[in-house]
Amino acid sequence: MTYGILRNGFDLQNGKRGVSMTAGDKSKREKIKENNSALHILVSKQTAVPAIICTVMILFLSGLYLRYAWNGYQEEASAQAIALANSVEAVMPQRHISRLSGSVEDLDKPEYEMMKENLTLLVEVTNPIRFAYLLAERSENIVILMDSESPESSDYSPPGQVYGEANDVFREPFQTNETILTKPITDRRGTWISVLVPVNDPTTGNVIAVFGVDYSASEWYAQIWKHMVPDIIIAISMLSLSFILLYAWIQHDANKMLSKQLAFDEALYHSAFDQAPIGVAIVNDKNFVYQSDFGHININPMFEQILGRTSYELTKINWPEITHPDDLQADLEKFEQFKKGEISGYSMEKRFIKPDGSCVWVNMTVSPLSGIPNKDSMHLCLIDDISVRKETEDLLRESERRQAVLLSHLPGLAYRCNYDPAWTMQFVSDGCLELTGYPSDSLINNKELSYNELISPEYRDALWNEWKRILALKKPFKYEYEITTATGERKWVIEMGQGIYNHAGEVEALEGIVLDISDRKEVENHLRYINDHDRWSGLYNRDYLEALLAKDAKQKKTSKRALIGINLSTVQLLTASYGFHYTQNLLKKAADTLSRYSTEKRMLFNTYENRFVFYVVNYKDKNELTNFSEVIAKTLKDLFVTERVGGGIGIIEIDRDNERNVDLLLRKLLIASERSINLFDKGFRACFYDIELEALVNREGFIRQELSEIAEDNECNELFLLYQPILNLKTNSICGFEALSRLKTEELGLVLPVEFIPIAEETQLIIPIGEKVLINAFRFLNKLKEQEYDSVSIAVNVSAIQLLRPNFTDRLFELIGEMHVNPKDIGIEITESVFASDYEVINNILSKLKSAGLHIAIDDFGTGYSSLAREKELNVNCLKIDKSFIDKLLEVDPDKAITDAIISMAHRLGHCVIAEGVEQEEQKQYLLAHGCDKIQGYLVGRPLEEDAAMELLSKQLSFNNDCYGKPC
Repeated sequence: MTYGILRNGFDLQNGKRGVSMTAGDKSKREKIKENNSALHILVSKQTAVPAIICTVMILFLSGLYLRYAWNGYQEEASAQAIALANSVEAVMPQRHISRLSGSVEDLDKPEYEMMKENLTLLVEVTNPIRFAYLLAERSENIVILMDSESPESSDYSPPGQVYGEANDVFREPFQTNETILTKPITDRRGTWISVLVPVNDPTTGNVIAVFGVDYSASEWYAQIWKHMVPDIIIAISMLSLSFILLYAWIQHDANKMLSKQLAFDEALYHSAFDQAPIGVAIVNDKNFVYQSDFGHININPMFEQILGRTSYELTKINWPEITHPDDLQADLEKFEQFKKGEISGYSMEKRFIKPDGSCVWVNMTVSPLSGIPNKDSMHLCLIDDISVRKETEDLLRESERRQAVLLSHLPGLAYRCNYDPAWTMQFVSDGCLELTGYPSDSLINNKELSYNELISPEYRDALWNEWKRILALKKPFKYEYEITTATGERKWVIEMGQGIYNHAGEVEALEGIVLDISDRKEVENHLRYINDHDRWSGLYNRDYLEALLAKDAKQKKTSKRALIGINLSTVQLLTASYGFHYTQNLLKKAADTLSRYSTEKRMLFNTYENRFVFYVVNYKDKNELTNFSEVIAKTLKDLFVTERVGGGIGIIEIDRDNERNVDLLLRKLLIASERSINLFDKGFRACFYDIELEALVNREGFIRQELSEIAEDNECNELFLLYQPILNLKTNSICGFEALSRLKTEELGLVLPVEFIPIAEETQLIIPIGEKVLINAFRFLNKLKEQEYDSVSIAVNVSAIQLLRPNFTDRLFELIGEMHVNPKDIGIEITESVFASDYEVINNILSKLKSAGLHIAIDDFGTGYSSLAREKELNVNCLKIDKSFIDKLLEVDPDKAITDAIISMAHRLGHCVIAEGVEQEEQKQYLLAHGCDKIQGYLVGRPLEEDAAMELLSKQLSFNNDCYGKPC
């Protein structure tokens, strides 16, 4: 029957190992060997622990026995050696030993000779003893009294020789008066075991010497091993017997396990045959075998279920009758080859017809049954129902057809690839050719090149790392990068895909699509370029710099970093004279020039239309920044030499304290560059933003706050006026005062105009503050009139910002009317530089003021931007010569001074002349001699408060009817 042939390689009917199911199939026999090996492994695992424990116990007991025997023989040998040494010491004449001094003099003593002879005789007659000697203590040293060696021997020691190799063991008998046996001791002669016996004085009982004998350690242990031979034989016999018993026990357990395994195999076969997921049947030629030959069912339930027929029904028909006609011919051809022995078996997919006429697809395997007498025509038939799979394959083919249609029209590259660094492709769509220039089959399994070779090198690591990150999260993948096509063209692509995972969550493959986004990237890059660059200069702009500084601050870079700002705001002053495009071209030229110094460590930015910034990294020290700034300064100075304009260079080092607030960092850089402009005027010099400058900035901030409060508070006393007298040289009398603004706070004390006026102009606070100055000056003018000083005038400084205010003239005339002051007693002083900003507009405003009766004076004449050609066109009444020209009257030969030329020129233009900063009488006389009209300075009087100014006027003996600003 089938049962007897198929079960695990054993034939229960014949009581011997059966043949395998397929003739000549050696794999079955290998299977049996594997099962037997598995059985032995199982047995060994179950008996391993007890066997190991028994083995360890046997070895331990054997070792314990041998150790016990060894110790016994060792103790016996030690006792014999000690007994021998004590016996020898007992017969030694102690009185002779006590007479030995332990020196060479002992050689002549008869006691020495007698004892020497006895020691020599002892060594000769007692074979185990190799050396005998007497030791004594002399001056805390152990010395040799005598030994058993002949004087001719190299080991001989004369009396009194210090025993240099003696250790604490040799001193112990002297101290304890007890005999000791030493452990093996190695010296220059070899390794020895010594017995040391104290020799006592018969009268006092004190230890006078130590008698010692040496045994060779090797001979000592050799004697013990001789005694151990019977014990070793006994131990080996015990071990052999124990291992034989242990082996018998293991074999017994193995036989028990084998019996259990046989019973298990029997039950396993029944379960496997009846519950097998495939159909199994024995077939005789073309007929199914039921049970007539073997007595058991030879068609399992699954075979019946697949074909839809019972075993009994199957025996009534042959298999060609229920085979689908389309599959029958192929089946019969292979079956004929099988019967003739041309093939050992075959497999094929075919259809069987069920009783209801439906078909079932099966995967059928036919193989011979050998080892059964007179049954050569019988064979084994295995079938597996694959109807569902076939249906799925049909659906899959349809899906693949649709997918092929989709992929053929897809504008890109669809793929399936291995998850490896080369991105080895399993499938690539036809769109590969259009995208990369390579046919799709050239990438399959890296036939001609790998997809990794198409990826631009700078993106390869990033792409791999991004896939690793996404796959760990099991999320969809999306990434943009560049590839290089077959023609060498670089294209931007976007890859969208996802991982394919097995049941264990491991990545099996990657699937996705790669699309060309070069056109979109070109637009994005163009927009990004516009966003990150200045349109006119082509340099990176402020937004890009701020983003870069914020990024570096977030990354916490440890390298040195600094900003160098170039402020060319003074170039804008040329716009009024030469036009907008002229100044823009100058700035473009400056940008191109500075770009030559831009490197990876010094990036250049155009942060504003007239400001540039170098971002310097990895520099050595502050000196390197200074030296680079000097190079930039020289370059810009040469560039703007014909325009006669300067600029500022500010430097700020970036550290942990200021790197976070990028806006504040750039503001401080601007402050440093503006400070450079204020300090060095038309030159280009670097100014570091340091503690001093920060203190100065803080001071300016406080001044700005004070000015703001003053502008809002009408009753504020921090801002007040001082009045510096002006002397008419012709009448030698005070004809007017210049109103000078002063600021005094509790925090800063007195603040001069040169410090707070620029701040007021910068913040536009000069407008409300300037009005307060005019009101206070007009109020003082009214006090003068009340005291009948009708010929005294007041001059007030007005900035360009005030003049250019649309309602300045209207508001000034309104104040004049409200306070009832005479316009002819009011002077307006402006600096020469205001004409450089908007000449025509300002000159027209001055014309209105002059027409209304006010007197207009140009302050600090000779230091500004006006030219002689335009001087005649100015709507002014008076020129105030700058103090620098007056100071030179004391430094150079008066005949070489140009002050007289300025006075003469002003008179020819119809202007009155006032000299500022007159401090010496010599200067006054020079000015008087050359026709100067008026002077002011410390020689005439310092700036005074109102009461002091009134007192000065009261002391005047005479007054000139001519007033300030009238034709002289």
